[in-house]
Amino acid sequence: MKKLAMILAACMICSGCSVLDIMDGVGDYDKAIESKQITLYENSTTQEVASAVGPAIVGISGRYSNGESVGSGVCLAEGGYILTNSHVISGADKITLYLSDKSSATAKIIYDNPVLDLAIIKSSKNMPYLPIGSSDDILVGEDVLAVGTPLTLTLTHTFTKGIVSALNRTLKVDSDSGEGYMQNLIQHDASLNPGNSGGPLLNGRGEVIGINTLKIATGEGIGFAIPSKSFESLLGSYVKNINYEVPYLGLYGYDSEIANYEDSSISSLGFYVLSVNDNSPLINLGVTKGCVVTEFNGKKINNTLDLKDELYKLTTSDMVELVYENNGVSNKVKVCLK
Repeated sequence: MKKLAMILAACMICSGCSVLDIMDGVGDYDKAIESKQITLYENSTTQEVASAVGPAIVGISGRYSNGESVGSGVCLAEGGYILTNSHVISGADKITLYLSDKSSATAKIIYDNPVLDLAIIKSSKNMPYLPIGSSDDILVGEDVLAVGTPLTLTLTHTFTKGIVSALNRTLKVDSDSGEGYMQNLIQHDASLNPGNSGGPLLNGRGEVIGINTLKIATGEGIGFAIPSKSFESLLGSYVKNINYEVPYLGLYGYDSEIANYEDSSISSLGFYVLSVNDNSPLINLGVTKGCVVTEFNGKKINNTLDLKDELYKLTTSDMVELVYENNGVSNKVKVCLK
């Protein structure tokens, strides 16, 4: 489990790794298995949700030359597209999925981004999938279910219940691969253990509103999930085109509300720029440290999630308009995404 400390979180707005060189055979999934979206009524009971969603959730084993990782995942699109955490499967020699009917399947990596701790894998078997719920509509105090594979593969499809404790949490994560940052996380108190990583956080309608990623080991009931807005557009782009490449913007920063803790002069909501990479398409367009991105591709940007969501709808070479504020002055530029 990763060591955690609360800080002002930053986020790299850039592309992840699209791992298409190991995609051989992935298209030959078992179409005989029924693939349909699992939907429930508004007033479904916890028991009804737990009974219905199981077929879309998997236990995951990642095999490495020096051992095995155990985690969880959830199918979110027809064709066996499964979302999980990067730290569950990154670099694995073989990925095995364990389904609710006691069968197993293999999977290949489509997308892997250690910075976001998100990965998309494609199952060799078709399977039912769950709808994605809006993380923008989550309320503190609402009931949630966490589903996963705590500790061992013999405990796949374990359900725990809790409430949303807080929203938009920011964390610094120290791991063997170095220092990273996570932002806009959903904090909840449903029980999480090693192996729950990559499993879904569900609302009362059985919709996936987040992907469980970590907990604070020294505390009780302090778990975190990546909100659905971080991955809904991203997943949709890969489902439409398996060879999709995430556009590169090359900005590093965080929500302007977080920046207000250090600089009270910031009055606009948006994405606060800490730095611009040398190879960013924005490098010579006036965007510098301290600027706040307020609009992107015609959409208002209130935070980092908004910027990611819009970026993942686009492709490389798209020309888009970006509005940013610098010392209270609004500026508009056009940029060709890399």
